[in-house]
Amino acid sequence: MTRREWLAALGGVSALLGDHLPPARAGAQRPGGAPGDLTALGMADLAQAYAAGSVTPLEVTAAYLARIDRENPALGAFVTVSRDRAVDETRRLLVGGRGTSARTALMGVPVAHKDLFRTRGVRSAGGSRLYEHDVPEADADTVARCTMAGAVMLGKTNTHELGGGVTTINPFFGTTHNPRDVSRISGGSSGGSAAAVAAHLALVATGSDTGGSVRIPAALCGCVGLKPTFDLLPTAGLLGACPSFDHVGLLTRTAEDAALTLATIVPAVDGRGPAGEAFVEAYRAAVTRGPRRLRLGVVRQYFFDGLEPGVRRAVDETIERLRAAGAHVEGVAIGIENGRLYDNMFGPIAVSEIRATYGRAFRARPDAFSEDFAAVFDGPGPTAAAVATAREARDAVQRSIEATLEDVDVILTPTVPMVAPPIAGPIDGMRILQNTWAFNAARVPAVSVPCGTGAHGLPVGLQLAGQPFREPALLATATLVERLTRA
Repeated sequence: MTRREWLAALGGVSALLGDHLPPARAGAQRPGGAPGDLTALGMADLAQAYAAGSVTPLEVTAAYLARIDRENPALGAFVTVSRDRAVDETRRLLVGGRGTSARTALMGVPVAHKDLFRTRGVRSAGGSRLYEHDVPEADADTVARCTMAGAVMLGKTNTHELGGGVTTINPFFGTTHNPRDVSRISGGSSGGSAAAVAAHLALVATGSDTGGSVRIPAALCGCVGLKPTFDLLPTAGLLGACPSFDHVGLLTRTAEDAALTLATIVPAVDGRGPAGEAFVEAYRAAVTRGPRRLRLGVVRQYFFDGLEPGVRRAVDETIERLRAAGAHVEGVAIGIENGRLYDNMFGPIAVSEIRATYGRAFRARPDAFSEDFAAVFDGPGPTAAAVATAREARDAVQRSIEATLEDVDVILTPTVPMVAPPIAGPIDGMRILQNTWAFNAARVPAVSVPCGTGAHGLPVGLQLAGQPFREPALLATATLVERLTRA
């Protein structure tokens, strides 16, 4: 097949295939999925179908590109679709996986990357005019790890400007709409990635999380959002702004898919935590063990403040299901009593680091920044004393959360106090951020998993946080929540 034929098959897939994808084959359908819908397959099912030869990477990539063509104009999840790169990466798979690590869980998996990640040969704008014409020569480390594992990159997903918000209402690249209700926000700043995964425009997507930017959109769109332990996934090549809080994260449809993806791309650094097969084995052993001896700590003080009734009901019902399944559930407290700690700790550090990262660019090109982002540069900024005090407070939050995790295996809270608000508003960004930022400060792993629905039938997310480098056990708990929610 020539490159032109490949481009015709993949780039013009809507015209060629329309809704008529190849007939369903054995192993090519998850129960409940539409016949022939290859975008309904999870990672394990897709790997099984590839191994059986019942589907090919070309068919799967074509199915996803067709769905993007149909659905993305209304959602605004992707800002760039990388058809040429998808062609190249799928071609390598069809000629025997040359240049990739053979037989990985990501082999042939269609992925999307948040536009804050630099991507070789594909525009990486970061949701900003500052980088709107930037086409990098190399991939961010996490992107490169996905590619080497055989993932097929479909494109770049929309983000809040430079990752600095929780709505993904972007003044330069448009708004990402919630797949469950397009009149509502997707959350942010990884809103494009969450919307793409929830709408089956990608099977896996990368995200970044500074104060909740993976978990918030996951909760609002109804998918899984994992923020691993700080620095477990490398931030090299990420357009981050706050090195004290920035985490690389993942958006997936299930906790199992998050475990498989993380196990495939996590670097084995100094033996800190399991990787590869050992990671998956630890995850599966914890899933098999189930709720026996599982100690869950529910933090009601502060984290349950101001919950919408539907969110409270969904979370409380999930807690009771966990208790009935045999988990030990108890109330615990951590050192956060009110929102002032955010202003006195998170705010000064974040503002000082954003100003250090983008201050020179703002002075040279103030027109490249929105009015909202430009407000960060108003006035003299936090004093050195304020930042030092904030860092002491951050250390105290970390000590408090780690101390709590010595007594329980997992901390449990709602992810977001509300369901997705309308794009037209009102939108209370600080309230949306209320429950997630503390776990960035503590640098422990945290995941949002769907646990039911609230007002208007919109998704509700349950946040689970665990001990550093214990992602297998944390994701096994998330899998348990999924099973109990579906029961």
